[in-house]
Amino acid sequence: MQKVYVFKVALKYRRGLWRRIEIKGNQTLADFDEIIRVAFDHDTWDHLSEFFKGAWPQGGFGEIYPDGGGSGAKRRIEQLGLSEGDKLGYIYDFGDEIEHIVTLEKIVEAEKGAEYPRVIAQNKPRYRYCERCKRKGKETIATWICIECSDEEGREVLLCEDCLDKEHEDHYAEEILY
Repeated sequence: MQKVYVFKVALKYRRGLWRRIEIKGNQTLADFDEIIRVAFDHDTWDHLSEFFKGAWPQGGFGEIYPDGGGSGAKRRIEQLGLSEGDKLGYIYDFGDEIEHIVTLEKIVEAEKGAEYPRVIAQNKPRYRYCERCKRKGKETIATWICIECSDEEGREVLLCEDCLDKEHEDHYAEEILY
């Protein structure tokens, strides 16, 4: 039977934001990179990434391009020599250096008929609310942070889609990941 590696992947500086991912041992770091990009809503068409053990970049397994190429892309999970409890690092976007902690929780047998890699669990969202709607007495989940207003006001300005479109349409904003 094929072995499946069960990893908990968390943002390094927001550890409460995590995904549990299963991946077969014969799948590659490019496969793992792709599922992480999707699971954390990272761009799938832009930016390099890399997995590493120890310090980055010295302990890196080689960069991975968004298209699945790169010097680390073809390395299989089973070739990493990992044991349960081992930790890896993962960097997405060498400019912004979005760091993740990747912990191997367990190694199990593959489920018959299951498709891998796959996300099997994630953190319970801790929603934050649109401040413009809140002033009007409505509780609407904020899905955007207006970066321009946040920089000007020295605090996070959180908005729903409607308020972003109506009042901040020409501002630089980033989507909030829950």
